[in-house]
Amino acid sequence: ADAMRQRAGEKPKGGGGGFSLKRFDVYSKVHDDYRIRTQSGGAVSLASLVTMAVLFLSELDSYLTVEVVDHIKVDTTLNQKLPIGVNLTFPHIRCDDVSVDTVDAVGDSQTNVAGTLVKLDLDALGLPAERDREPKEGECLPCLEAAQYAPDACCNTCAQLKEAYTEASIPYFHILETAEQCKNKVGCQIVGDVLVSKVAGNVHVALGKSVVRDGRHVHEFSIREVSDGFNTSHSINRLEFGPRVNDMALPLDGTTKIVRHGAYMFHYYIKLVPTLFEGRWRSFYTHQYSVTDSEKNVMVRKGELVGLPGVFFVYEFSPFLVQKVEKVVPLSHFLTSVCAIIGGGFTLPRGI
Repeated sequence: ADAMRQRAGEKPKGGGGGFSLKRFDVYSKVHDDYRIRTQSGGAVSLASLVTMAVLFLSELDSYLTVEVVDHIKVDTTLNQKLPIGVNLTFPHIRCDDVSVDTVDAVGDSQTNVAGTLVKLDLDALGLPAERDREPKEGECLPCLEAAQYAPDACCNTCAQLKEAYTEASIPYFHILETAEQCKNKVGCQIVGDVLVSKVAGNVHVALGKSVVRDGRHVHEFSIREVSDGFNTSHSINRLEFGPRVNDMALPLDGTTKIVRHGAYMFHYYIKLVPTLFEGRWRSFYTHQYSVTDSEKNVMVRKGELVGLPGVFFVYEFSPFLVQKVEKVVPLSHFLTSVCAIIGGGFTLPRGI
């Protein structure tokens, strides 16, 4: 056609001899009149589209999935304070009969921890308790079994009743759940955080009033108060050492121990592993842990104890730190894979 135009004196389209982008076109077009559509070609095209869709979804899932890679190195953090989060339930111990304390390997101790840690009184159903019964004006409630030693005494409050039993050398724990003065509060829930130094130590909930005397941590109580037993049944609703990370196991959560008789001393020996979780948006410094436990009835005979009834969480630190790093697929890698899928999906079927 160009030759005929040249003979007629017309210039060919494209400027004849001038610069033209057509020279660089590697995607030559085939006129529709020369295309042949077949049944097999349609089947191959549909199969290619399905394959591309599956591969695309696979790459998208890989891009959105976060892989966590673990590394172990020596823990070099210094002067760290460790928040221990607790939520413990004692269904048969009144809050005023126990003390929550911490003691560590360097001799530092916290007695009857308060502030960020609270003790909530519970009723017989395990619900938040009302106040103890308030005596009416002029009322004189009996001192029950202690009345034979002080027949004219009035025990209008739970504290007065316990004092009368103690003066009469009679154990009183067995009457706390039924006595009119005390039955509104029969259990205790301990909730909150305890801040300790990063050295080996223990957190415990134990019988009596805790004091530091001559540099030693001691619990004061009368052995006569527990001569008929001290029920340390408990449930561990939460125990964590630092912020909780979603995939981190907490072995003691949900643990329940039941005491049928005597006075038990429970020990939980906890090995803490410092853990640095480095996410895409923020980082956490926390602790994973493993645990072993033991329990012992420390009331060998009535009126004689060979240990302190209570629950003790004894912890120590590993010198190694686990670094958990979120590994994500770069956006450039995802886009490259998508382009490869699309290009291959359209190119390979042409050879079939």
